[in-house]
Amino acid sequence: MLQTPSVTASDAAAVSQTMDAATTAATAASGSSGRVFIETFGCQMNLADTEVVLARLAEAGYAQVDTPEAANLVLLNTCSVRDHAEAKVRSRLGVLRIQKRANPGLKIGVMGCMAQREKSDLLRRNPHIDLIVGTDQFVHMPQLLAQLDQQQRVVATDFGDFEARPWPAQRAAGPNAFVPIMRGCNYACTYCIVPYTRGAEKSRDPALIETEVRAAVAAGHVQVTLLGQTVDAYGKTLGDGTTLAGLLRRLHAIDGLQRIRFITSHPKDITDDLLHTMAELPKVAKHLHVPAQCGSDRILRLMGRRYTRDDYLRFAERARRIIPGVELQSDFIVGFPHESDADFADTVSLMETVRFNWSYVFTYSPRPGTPATRLDDDVPEAVKKDRCHRLLNLQMSHQTAQYEALKGATRQVLIDGPSSGDPLMLHGRSEGNLHIVLPRQASDGSNRDHLIGTIVPVRIERSTALTLFGDIVPT
Repeated sequence: MLQTPSVTASDAAAVSQTMDAATTAATAASGSSGRVFIETFGCQMNLADTEVVLARLAEAGYAQVDTPEAANLVLLNTCSVRDHAEAKVRSRLGVLRIQKRANPGLKIGVMGCMAQREKSDLLRRNPHIDLIVGTDQFVHMPQLLAQLDQQQRVVATDFGDFEARPWPAQRAAGPNAFVPIMRGCNYACTYCIVPYTRGAEKSRDPALIETEVRAAVAAGHVQVTLLGQTVDAYGKTLGDGTTLAGLLRRLHAIDGLQRIRFITSHPKDITDDLLHTMAELPKVAKHLHVPAQCGSDRILRLMGRRYTRDDYLRFAERARRIIPGVELQSDFIVGFPHESDADFADTVSLMETVRFNWSYVFTYSPRPGTPATRLDDDVPEAVKKDRCHRLLNLQMSHQTAQYEALKGATRQVLIDGPSSGDPLMLHGRSEGNLHIVLPRQASDGSNRDHLIGTIVPVRIERSTALTLFGDIVPT
């Protein structure tokens, strides 16, 4: 068995303050030309983690570069939610093995969920890896790299005290800033790897969150997206009555902040207080991403979701009654073990009843170590794919009808930049979560880039199943 020196959470925390100063001073004295390339896989939480790592490394004298070939430190920030994401990382590591043969001085690190889950197994299969950093230890990256100068490799995967202080973030320019407000999950759905890779639920102190949001606004970000695996459970672990509704009210008072979003929510934790708060506060987006996952009570029990089909339908009714016009978004898993045709029909029926504004649909992917792997994965792949296509087609038909009905309507759109699909258009999102594009050039020929980061009224003119097209309402 491969033996690897390790750095624990307590080790990293113990040297944190002194090493912060020592690393920065040593870097300045030596004129270090540290160059880091980070490739990020997975969710918005991983993107937020990468932003913290970049800021911490910048403090230690590292510059971010655009290609792994230009770097002397390559980090892969990984995802374990689905096997496809892990397969991409394994492929990248194969390429990096060749790069390191040509450049033995290259340092390679794997961080995030895959590092947390596989630990030394990754090193056994990939001995060219120098650094394994888990989901709570990445904030100590400069210290871990300093340790790496003294030993062959470093493994740091203890769950630690990530939330004990505000950490800087090196965010890309643009209106939006991702702000984690909690980490981990206590629900332990049988198919989900998150409790094993992110640990138990931990909420951040609201004062730290406010400090981070104020800094983001001061840096030019006019929208924040609050992140959590079950973000509507925010505050439970603080034990002082703090809730997501209270945090929204606190952040709503920040001057210069124009819009607040949050993802992803669990049906059990959507309270009436949260819904009324969303309805009352104009800066809070009228959008809820609340995965249903399935419409069959039998499969929901096997998934460990802790609610029934009727519970979910009552949530949707409450949300639409309290927040008129709220946009509901869901996730679905098809082909879960033992899912019958009747179970899938219940999911179709749920989608027909709720008529979501958007849904992500995935085929079941077994995650090693989760309880669901003890069930026979007995739904054939061809059936999984067929059910996935059928559910996606149903969602697209609902969206098409909803979007066509919006022709002539006006929405308040926060412009976030040029459209990725057409550089002649600007892209923005409505006060809900509608993706709306409009001409980058006004009818008089003037450029509209100055509107990026502002909210403008846009009248919808036409649509596809995925996008709405419009133009600014003349004043």
